[in-house]
Amino acid sequence: MEKDTFAQLIVWHQEDEHEKIVDRIMEIPQSDRDYDTVSLLARAMNNLERYDEALQLLLTIAKLGEEDPLWHFRVGYSYFYLEQYEEALREFEITNKLDSEDRDTLTLLDWSRRKVDASEVPVEAAANIVSFEYLKDMYNDTYYPNFLVDKIKAELVKVVEFLEQGNQDIEEIQSKLDFAIHAINDMAEEFDENDSEIETVARESIAQTVEDILAFFGIEIDTEVAIRERDW
Repeated sequence: MEKDTFAQLIVWHQEDEHEKIVDRIMEIPQSDRDYDTVSLLARAMNNLERYDEALQLLLTIAKLGEEDPLWHFRVGYSYFYLEQYEEALREFEITNKLDSEDRDTLTLLDWSRRKVDASEVPVEAAANIVSFEYLKDMYNDTYYPNFLVDKIKAELVKVVEFLEQGNQDIEEIQSKLDFAIHAINDMAEEFDENDSEIETVARESIAQTVEDILAFFGIEIDTEVAIRERDW
């Protein structure tokens, strides 16, 4: 691939112009596409949620990608969003062996393991899997940046993970909730910096999620008590 073309593709990737990447590479005759070109085309298709097409492309260069952590990561990414979690797990494990410092790999490796573990739960135990929706109204409102909503969710997930271990002590659960709420309080400045605020809709969304969590696990703590440490 010519240096100028490669540089332009990188710029488009940084600008989330993935359609332009696909269109430009498709102009290159298939016989002239090298390993890097096919890899970039597959990455763009993954980013456009064209996972099956991306996977098929990556498999055409499988021999060349055997020792490339990026190849295994992109294959794993395709498998994960095609809901083929065992295959995704296999690829992310290989990626991690080849590059143990990549944080995105560690995240998707963890997600894949959770999906595989969940699929192995017996049918009679399936009703015990957490199925409620986190912070629905916040995710549906563009006033709240998703990456900040993700941070709030992460704190609530810690509470859920504590409850999944079978903990039923009310004082210990309240302590975990207090810790989570303090962590959410500390995000106020970051919301301000992004022209947002933990206010009415956010407050109700967080409270509803906490209420759903407590109801799911049968924990008898009043919602207002559960979020008693809130500053919002």
